Amino acid sequence: MDKSKHLHGWLFSVVLFNIFLVGWLFFVENSDEQLRLWAIYTALISFFYFVLSFSAGSLFSFFPNSVTTFIRQGRRYIGLSFALGHTFHLVAIVSFYIVMQERPSIIQVIGGGLGYLAIYVMAVTSNDWAVKKLGFKRWKKIHWFGANYIAIVFIYSYFYTLLAGQLKLTSVLLGCIIVLCFVLRLVHFFRSKNS
Repeated sequence: MDKSKHLHGWLFSVVLFNIFLVGWLFFVENSDEQLRLWAIYTALISFFYFVLSFSAGSLFSFFPNSVTTFIRQGRRYIGLSFALGHTFHLVAIVSFYIVMQERPSIIQVIGGGLGYLAIYVMAVTSNDWAVKKLGFKRWKKIHWFGANYIAIVFIYSYFYTLLAGQLKLTSVLLGCIIVLCFVLRLVHFFRSKNS
């Protein structure tokens, strides 16, 4: 599969998931509930792509097979698909706050805003030309920082319910998945450094 087909395939899957989501939400009668669910499920869709991209290298290292090879080879395109998916999420969040006439907290604005800045910086530099212009070491540092910052935002978002004194098993499970990805990346880093 050539690069353009690889990229178009992943991006098409994001669009397809979001079309199905909007179609399903059409049958939810309460418009406020539609917006709330739209924000929640667009985050879940993009979360799936982020986890694949974030853990691609370490998954291949620990479980080398045709599936993890496919994921690792498509990491750049999966990352771009995450950026597209999280843009749908941004539209959903902004729509929710406008319609509900609510204001996000300063932590959400600053933390989330920096997260989106990291997403778009990584998306714009996810090409061979940017790697050449920035230099591989600088490019890698940018993407390392951006990916880890986004992972921390996801962890905070999903474990926030615990900090607020609520137990939501789905949120805890998703938070644990990101923590596990962090652990795999750390072990992979030290293992590759020692070898």
